[in-house]
Amino acid sequence: MPANLTPQYFDAEERYRKAATDPERLAALQEMLQTIPKHKGTEKLQADLKKKIKVLKSGGPKKKGGSRAPMHTVERSGTAQIALVGAPNSGKSRFVRDLTSADPEVADYPFTTRTPTPGIALAEQIPLQLVDLPPITGDWVEPWLIDLVRNADMLLVVLDLGSDEVLDHWEQLLAALERFHVSIDAAPPAGEREIGTRYHLAAIAGNKMDVPGAPERLEILRDLTDDRPILTCSLDTGHGVAAILADIVRQLDVIRVYTKIPGKPADLEEPFVLPRGTTVEGAARTIHKELAANLSFARGYGGRFRDGQPIGRDLVLEDGDILEFHE
Repeated sequence: MPANLTPQYFDAEERYRKAATDPERLAALQEMLQTIPKHKGTEKLQADLKKKIKVLKSGGPKKKGGSRAPMHTVERSGTAQIALVGAPNSGKSRFVRDLTSADPEVADYPFTTRTPTPGIALAEQIPLQLVDLPPITGDWVEPWLIDLVRNADMLLVVLDLGSDEVLDHWEQLLAALERFHVSIDAAPPAGEREIGTRYHLAAIAGNKMDVPGAPERLEILRDLTDDRPILTCSLDTGHGVAAILADIVRQLDVIRVYTKIPGKPADLEEPFVLPRGTTVEGAARTIHKELAANLSFARGYGGRFRDGQPIGRDLVLEDGDILEFHE
């Protein structure tokens, strides 16, 4: 029987995924249980939600005797968390090392990465948290890794176009993600989604495009991946790296909004990064809830505005808008 989950359920599920504290997780789980359709097709999911609620109310899972595998978490930072996934030696660690101030170990031998390493990359003034993760292979996936993958805002799939095994690596990666109910296909309408599956935004980077044979491998890969967009790059030469970051920003669908204080120049160095569709009032709320509560009007500058043009609270903002708030 189809689950027919509601948009309210998926909204609560998203809040649960992004929750940083147990009270936030508990509130989201309770809303998921409240809004889930009650029929035979959701009985298993209802039971799972009730179990998670019970565990959180009891103060977390009880520790059992014996040794346990180490768990790893990554505190969120920046506009979005991007988890890098791929086979050994595909270039994941090099991406993070070259584009951020982090210093993951980079070596020619496989399985160099054993723990997650986060770093902030700036893409068009938008801070992106790139997280280097251990490789995913057909034989082994770190037990804790899949939680980090599921909880990330987006995936960056890194493929090694310098390897004759790149097709096998791609198939093994998809199989591993599917095994853990992660999909990089476009999410279907809410009522048609597979229960428990995390539908991820994903950018696909074909690294080592400068290696002999890479163009031929790329064509074969595209034929076997349903013509998915594969952006090529070379971390050795720098080719294509900026385009990959730009594609991540495009998929996140965010805008940059700048602010100014009356009588002073606009701050064009550190924009507020907001979801597309945010209004003037929404931007004020992001800056500070009291600003939104006391907001009388705003003035727009630059681009589509006459400098100092009064604008209303409900105006939908565009990328590059400059705002001056008045209480």
